[in-house]
Amino acid sequence: MRTITAAAAAALLSLPFLPLPSAAATSTATAAAPPMGWSSRSLGCSVSEQSVRQAADALAPLAPLGYRYVIVDDCWLAAQRTGGALTPDATRFPAGIPALADYVHGKGLKLGLSLSAGTKACSGGGAGSYRNEAADAAQVRSWGVDYVKYDWCNIPTADFPGQNVQQIAQALYPPMRQALGADVVFAMNNEDGSTVPWLWGKDAGATTWRTNVYNRPIADSYATMVDIWEFNQLRAEYAGSGSWADPDLIQAGRGGMTETEYRTQFTLWAMGAAPLILQASPAQAPASVVADPEVIAVDQDPLGAHGRLVSSDGWYHVLSKPLANGDRAIALFNESDRAAVISTDLGGRHRVEDLWTGAVTSTSGELAAQVPAHAALLYRVSPGQGQAPPLVTFEADPPGFLGEDRPSVLEPGVTGEIVTRVTNTGATARLRDVEVTADVPGGWQVTARTPTRASRLDGGETFTVRWAVTAPAEGTHALTFRLGGRTATAVVLVAKAPGSGRTYLSDLAWTRATNYFGPVEKDTSNGERAAGDGRPLTIGGVTYAKGLGTHSPADIEYYAGGRCTTVEFQAGIDDEVGAAGSAGFEVWADGGRVAYSGLLTGAMPARKVTASVEGARFVRLVATNGGDNATSDHADFADATITCQ
Repeated sequence: MRTITAAAAAALLSLPFLPLPSAAATSTATAAAPPMGWSSRSLGCSVSEQSVRQAADALAPLAPLGYRYVIVDDCWLAAQRTGGALTPDATRFPAGIPALADYVHGKGLKLGLSLSAGTKACSGGGAGSYRNEAADAAQVRSWGVDYVKYDWCNIPTADFPGQNVQQIAQALYPPMRQALGADVVFAMNNEDGSTVPWLWGKDAGATTWRTNVYNRPIADSYATMVDIWEFNQLRAEYAGSGSWADPDLIQAGRGGMTETEYRTQFTLWAMGAAPLILQASPAQAPASVVADPEVIAVDQDPLGAHGRLVSSDGWYHVLSKPLANGDRAIALFNESDRAAVISTDLGGRHRVEDLWTGAVTSTSGELAAQVPAHAALLYRVSPGQGQAPPLVTFEADPPGFLGEDRPSVLEPGVTGEIVTRVTNTGATARLRDVEVTADVPGGWQVTARTPTRASRLDGGETFTVRWAVTAPAEGTHALTFRLGGRTATAVVLVAKAPGSGRTYLSDLAWTRATNYFGPVEKDTSNGERAAGDGRPLTIGGVTYAKGLGTHSPADIEYYAGGRCTTVEFQAGIDDEVGAAGSAGFEVWADGGRVAYSGLLTGAMPARKVTASVEGARFVRLVATNGGDNATSDHADFADATITCQ
């Protein structure tokens, strides 16, 4: 779990709660469950009447699952009002909003529009609803609008002397809620964290209130999605039926995450009773992620409860959510980069249904599974005996210690070992004829060193198979093992240590790299966007032909195989940002920091860093933010080399 998120959350929670004035007490919209649908956000100001109709056409087949709201997010307004009234942009929406509402309603769907609590809309230059709340609300209602996303843009703070943003928000949001009436969904989209909407959103009558104040709007990346989930989870106590926490849009189908990661977002959002609003075109959102009725039922459960953390150690999370029929939804989320077994005690015998696969098992108390990296498994558990087979925990390549966060490593052509384990976790009956097999990728050699079959496995017993594995080439690969209809996957990194002597790190392949803006660059500075858009590495007027160009915070890892001794480089902020920018430069050998440059700024010359990495399997170069804004932190590792035996 990222500590910056927790720190930000603690700071926001420390702000005072200011009660709403009595006139703001309103009834909450009659939405029986968190809204589901599609938002035009990805279209930006290219949105049009035609594109919204096309989205409605594509969303209509999903309506039986609950996807009903077609939301036009900005850029629908003309630049000026007409006779004091809101006016649609004539080029983008020539037929007008009432005609669009009729079309959407004709598909069995509902129409949503964005408005702004300020003087202008967030995008497109349209009018805001400041001091026009009653008239604007009446107008959109007359058009047949069913949902209003009320943004926090262009707020005239000067009109509220002596008041903080929370007080201003509490003054501006309730009038629109009251004017719209309870039958229009009111999505309170004030992303400024200092407005602390979770403290007063329900009292203001908000159907949903936005919580992703740390990264806004949500980006299509795993790390950002997890940051937002963590922040949202800290608001669980304020959410509930009729007024739900909104961590932002579902990203499935946009292409920035894997299907596993998209399924994780959907699972976590379902556990949080969050709105399920698609950002990708409904035609592009994968049905395997967004159209599972059993998972959607957890999100839409009539109880409306926000799931709570049962346990968490920062990487491995167990969440529980009570359901209206007395069942519980349990999610096991592995935030880390390596598969790991996550378990929880259910307390007594239960029927267990895996909602993503449909598999039904039983357990005498423990729920456990090997959860792939970045994955979340979702279960519905029901108390009772039942006749289902016992829950089985099937592991491939279990980590050597709790919290190990990297794949196992093999070197090309060198035989290593992978272990599989089968445990009768449920312990409600004996398992018979347990046999594990391996799917061998082309060019790989995988043979069993120990027996692959056990005649029986009683409750609590474990059956282990050891496999000799030889990989042909470098890269990250998945080895699949099978136990009947179950699979377990070992993700293996095949890497080669640098050769003997001194080698430039920019001539080697890293095992993983993260960077703030754009990719890490080899032998050029960081250009912040596409690969190869940097300039010659230059620090203090000195140009370097070799090195790594980053934008801090950055983290670059290399496999050293325990055969290297020294890392050296010239650390500094690239001259292209002038005197701006600041960063600290670190070297890590396995789990410990072995060198630090101190804080360097753009006004300082390069500083040589030498680090002993003797015996380390992995070496990392890290550029940390200097504590100020990261905008200009072009951190160069010039002339970076590693010396090996």
